[in-house]
Amino acid sequence: MARARLRFGPLFDPLDRLGLWSLSATPGWRLLWAALGWSFLVHAIEAGRARRTMAALSFALLFSAVLAGSLGRYLPPPRSFVLAPGEGRSVEGFWLALEENSLSIWRQGDLIGRTVFRANLPFLLGPYGGIARRSHSVLELEARGPSGPLSLQAALDAPPASQLLLHPSPEGEAFAAIPEAHWILRVKDGRFVTLFEEGTGTVIWQEELTRMADGQTVERALLGGYVLRFTARPVYRLTLFALPAFFQRALSLGMALIGISLMGGTQLRKTGCWMRRAWRAGDGP
Repeated sequence: MARARLRFGPLFDPLDRLGLWSLSATPGWRLLWAALGWSFLVHAIEAGRARRTMAALSFALLFSAVLAGSLGRYLPPPRSFVLAPGEGRSVEGFWLALEENSLSIWRQGDLIGRTVFRANLPFLLGPYGGIARRSHSVLELEARGPSGPLSLQAALDAPPASQLLLHPSPEGEAFAAIPEAHWILRVKDGRFVTLFEEGTGTVIWQEELTRMADGQTVERALLGGYVLRFTARPVYRLTLFALPAFFQRALSLGMALIGISLMGGTQLRKTGCWMRRAWRAGDGP
């Protein structure tokens, strides 16, 4: 929503009033959904009366998929957010942590679930079901000085850390402070790195980094024995559903896929029968 507001400016509010950012809640979308379900029901009844069993079953499954999908408006909405490996987030009294290839969920310091996930495939985790989609990459920053590792800060008043993920703002910029060296680092669009001197704004170092694969690391040695280390980390957009909502969506999608498959098989069989009849008619005379 923040990105859309920045992109559309004064048009955002009127488009928001029209329901553009939440199409599933608009009357037009609900009317279209109801019309689609009614159409599937009528086709299922007609196919049943004509004793076309497979067609009747496929349309009945599609009608059931629409009916099950419409129940989603009465269930808790999903939660969507982005995480990179090593980060965590509070979700309804739980703590969700993303590791390299796994997700874990904690409650009051106790582990209650862990799952290995793959991008774009559903998973179950504690009281949730969800899906993780690969979003983009961010740079993880580490810094060393003549005397060893340096602490980093996401802002001048933020707590220090030995490693820092440079998440971009809606404007596409990310910043990090290196207090011991009196430097400010800026990363623009995930590639253009500029190092400033704190207070004066003097540019110390500037470079456009090449695109890096996930896990790839580059180091840059600077004057005075300082070294900056950048590592590309994947960012995933996680969508979490309460278990009833997750199974409702899985049921709706499963019935829709089975119904479409049955319909496709029926059409292929009809096409095959028509081709065989045409072939025989051509060979007869």
